[in-house]
Amino acid sequence: MSHIQGRVRYEAEKGRWFEASLPPEEQVAEFLMAFRFFYLEKEPTNFLKILSILGKHAAQAEGRKFLKTMKDKWHQALFGNAVGMKINNKQMTASLVMDLWFNAHYFHSDESKEIELEKLKKIFTQDFAKFMLLNALYESAKLIAVIYKGLYELCERRTC
Repeated sequence: MSHIQGRVRYEAEKGRWFEASLPPEEQVAEFLMAFRFFYLEKEPTNFLKILSILGKHAAQAEGRKFLKTMKDKWHQALFGNAVGMKINNKQMTASLVMDLWFNAHYFHSDESKEIELEKLKKIFTQDFAKFMLLNALYESAKLIAVIYKGLYELCERRTC
């Protein structure tokens, strides 16, 4: 998928505004279709389910601690948890942003989620709100890659 970028800009005369560079919608949709298998709770490949299964079989405390850290990072993947953001005292998290976009726009048309997503778009812009989604997905995909690489190397050593 193409490069993404989000910017918060400020000028004394103009005030604050949000900008985003996004890939074409076709690329976004293609990425979301692949990502959904790791996100949707009913999928056997759901990332949190995989972490849970691995945790049950992790013999060392270090391994279980690492898996817990990965779970926490999954929930905090928005901006790599480098920026904290609250709207009306509600913490903006990767899970929340994904939930709104997936259930209001991409995979379902839940009315209450649509209302919340529209609020998010009004606070920022549509493009910046979508940048937030893509940023959360990119950060989450990095976590998936870490687990994949670790399992691959483990299987290579043990000839699974």
